[in-house]
Amino acid sequence: MTSPTWDAIFVGTGITSLACAAMLVKRDPGARVLMIDKHIVVGGYASTFSRPKQSAVFDCSLHKLSGMAEGGNLIRILRELGLEEELNLVYPDDYFCAYQDGTALPLANDAEHAERQLIERFPHQAQPLTTFFTQVRTYGRNGYYQFQMLDGSFEPDIAQLRWAHRNLKHKTVREALHELFDDPYLIEILAAPGIYVGGYSEDLGYLYYLHVVYATLHRGNAYVPGSSQHLSNLLAQQVERAGGSIMLSTAVEQITTDQQGNVTGVRTAAGDFQAPQVFINTSPHYAVDHLFQADIELTATREKLVALKPARSTTTVYLITDLPPEQLGLRHSESMLFAAAPATAAELRIDADLRGYPPELSEHAFWAMSPIEVTNYHALAPAAGRVVCINVLDSIEHWPTRRTAQYRAKKQRARDVLIERLLVQVPGMRGHILHTEVATPHTYVRFTNNTAGSGYGAMVGTDLKGHVFHHGFPVQGVQFLSAWVAGPSYEAAFGYAEMKSRQWRRA
Repeated sequence: MTSPTWDAIFVGTGITSLACAAMLVKRDPGARVLMIDKHIVVGGYASTFSRPKQSAVFDCSLHKLSGMAEGGNLIRILRELGLEEELNLVYPDDYFCAYQDGTALPLANDAEHAERQLIERFPHQAQPLTTFFTQVRTYGRNGYYQFQMLDGSFEPDIAQLRWAHRNLKHKTVREALHELFDDPYLIEILAAPGIYVGGYSEDLGYLYYLHVVYATLHRGNAYVPGSSQHLSNLLAQQVERAGGSIMLSTAVEQITTDQQGNVTGVRTAAGDFQAPQVFINTSPHYAVDHLFQADIELTATREKLVALKPARSTTTVYLITDLPPEQLGLRHSESMLFAAAPATAAELRIDADLRGYPPELSEHAFWAMSPIEVTNYHALAPAAGRVVCINVLDSIEHWPTRRTAQYRAKKQRARDVLIERLLVQVPGMRGHILHTEVATPHTYVRFTNNTAGSGYGAMVGTDLKGHVFHHGFPVQGVQFLSAWVAGPSYEAAFGYAEMKSRQWRRA
């Protein structure tokens, strides 16, 4: 930190930024890299917070990592970084366990077995299920290798690409699944993996969703014991071992430029730092509105960003039990809880959106009726405590301002509704919850500056024109990272980071 001049500066230490910097210094060991973040730890969403009195560590974002079996993109990248052994990966037996009306349906953690299980449970939907899993193997596979298409290492069947472009590209998950199936519960089960990328069935583009299912069921998924913070810390260590520096508790106030439209570095309260290349790992909406000088013409970029819709935020309940959750009936590492009337969930969410998110309707639509995802972290990392995490995709639009009586009351309602839904499906947990905490969409804005509290970057819907907002950016030497450009998953973050690191040239 004795010199203010660097080869590259990373604004934000989110997982895409960390992965890119680690791969960059591996390819160019002499590169001088500086990473700056306003938070007290690296990782962005890929971080944890602890409660020592409760002997618990809560993970902010990490659930399953896709692409972790042989042939998977993420496991290949982690091996190239030399991290596989240090991560001590856990491969769960189940994809997830579906609960409805107290009945459990655990799905196997591979496509072939999961397909057989679903056909056995929904025999009247056997033919469309065969069609669906064929689409996953075909069009999901093509989408999965998108970065390899760009570098020429994967050659897809052009006829398949053209057919998918004509017939699937403009459909949402909701539209496509309703064309195939007539069982509302099966539709909800199949749509549930959209939670991993921040979208409900009416939000996500079907082609993108097929790639998500392929990434998890065909290319394998695993968890990192020690949580996302462990993964973030390992990446940060690789940057520092190569001579890079990381500044925490330091907000970037401005990205500086010269008179010719070239980036020159960043300005912080700790001083100015110069670099000919700056990587931005934050919401592009925030960056454009807050990080550039007023005289830089960003009108065209702002117009493109109008079409870049944020993915859903989440409302999260962290809880601690007095006994291991497995002994209380929560036997699976991950569960999806579905309402008794699954067909109405999407209709209620759509109605809430059309009516401007009235609070009572929104709470009912999102918290009471929509699928919720439950992770039994104790089953994955017992040393972190008897921790269970409940997640539901939500919208910041119906949440009142932080630090108000209305906000505190709403957090209480969210906690009560979501916990009760868990207790109805897993009644053995009733009376065994010792501690709870709630994170809301405003919590995520506070710690990450992500637009609308999105935990997944941009929504990947049927219209992708907003995703090229960074093309033709007027400041030379500026590049954007994060889920806003890479895609909403850890694997997408690492894949995009790999692509950017391969393009690296010292200025």
